[in-house]
Amino acid sequence: MLPIFEPSALELGEGFVVATGIECSAPTIAGGVRQDELLKTGHWERYREDFSVASSFGIRYVRWGVPFHIVACSDDRRDFDWRWTDAALASLRDAGLEPILDLLHFGLPDDIRAVSDPRLVARYELFAAGVAERYPWARYFTPVNEPLVTAVFSARAGMWNERARDDRSLVAALEATATCAVRGMELIRERRPDAIFVQSDGCDSFRAESAVARERAEFLNERRFLGWDLSYGRTIPTRARAWLLRNGMSDARLDWFAQHGSSARCIVGHDYYRGNEWLVAENSHLSRDRHGRRGYMALAREYDDHFAGMPFMLSETNFPGRVAPAWLAEVWNDAMTLRAEGRPIRGFCWYGLVDHVDWDSGLTRNRGQVNHCGLIGLDRRAHRVGRLYSQLARDARVARFETLPTTVDGVALAAAA
Repeated sequence: MLPIFEPSALELGEGFVVATGIECSAPTIAGGVRQDELLKTGHWERYREDFSVASSFGIRYVRWGVPFHIVACSDDRRDFDWRWTDAALASLRDAGLEPILDLLHFGLPDDIRAVSDPRLVARYELFAAGVAERYPWARYFTPVNEPLVTAVFSARAGMWNERARDDRSLVAALEATATCAVRGMELIRERRPDAIFVQSDGCDSFRAESAVARERAEFLNERRFLGWDLSYGRTIPTRARAWLLRNGMSDARLDWFAQHGSSARCIVGHDYYRGNEWLVAENSHLSRDRHGRRGYMALAREYDDHFAGMPFMLSETNFPGRVAPAWLAEVWNDAMTLRAEGRPIRGFCWYGLVDHVDWDSGLTRNRGQVNHCGLIGLDRRAHRVGRLYSQLARDARVARFETLPTTVDGVALAAAA
């Protein structure tokens, strides 16, 4: 295990960290099947090994989910089951790692089947307060992972949890996830005033295929910010506000977000993948923008402009297979350019440490299909991209940040043999 000499800490006003995460999604899908990535990836049993590997890579910061669906098993806090979390976090600390605790990552307790279930917020409040009280040494939190993505996949795309497919359900789900984010930050601030929040969501963009689709694309480019805007108490643009009101959110609730939402001690988390850039057809159909993709740097500038210079980090990215080093080189170099421009980028996170399972179907199929997008495989052996990333993490510990060279065909030259 490496000793911890980290001159660059995760702070609001300075520094840049190289992080990873443990994939912890746990939504339910058709048939009531729980897609629990903690189990599928083997982390549930092998957390000690995983933390040891992360530490040996030179990584200090790890996005790590407290399993809401396991712990918060009833409305009575006395029934909460902390046993596995206690053991895992003790091991994480022993490995010299610093967690960014993820409190709601797509999965709900067994007795709450919908994100919009009125019981969710109260259960979450008990849970968030319990996490802050039980682990007072923890400083970094993601109150809700991807509030908008959670709402879209659960209540508009028909994939998870309630599996609805209409805008009213989407708005109800978004109201719930954003409320959880606001209340989580309030409760944690009361118990840990110096807490830092990495509130992540999809880093998306939408391009109109034709003039007919322009209005729809413009709306979606407003909607992409709503998870943050509601959580931070920001002014909602007129078009997005009208859509929320038309689909069931009340003026009183919008006023509540304006009064209670806060960006205090927040870092905006960009979750950016190759599929985050969309082409909008005339019939509003969305497809991957394969020919007009602009890359992370262009989107990060737009997001930085929207949030008026708030600190941000690339909180998730990955790419499967042999071209993963090339993807790392592209996105890492974008991050280095943003840093050189003086943009307030505070870190980079390859998500996750271990290969994922069944994400090729968006977790909608329970096939056991391994997605080779981690730094290490399910056998815990390092991938080529893992060896390259370890060098970036080690360099970061001595405040050395350099771009990665690439060949003409985009394969990273710096990847370890």
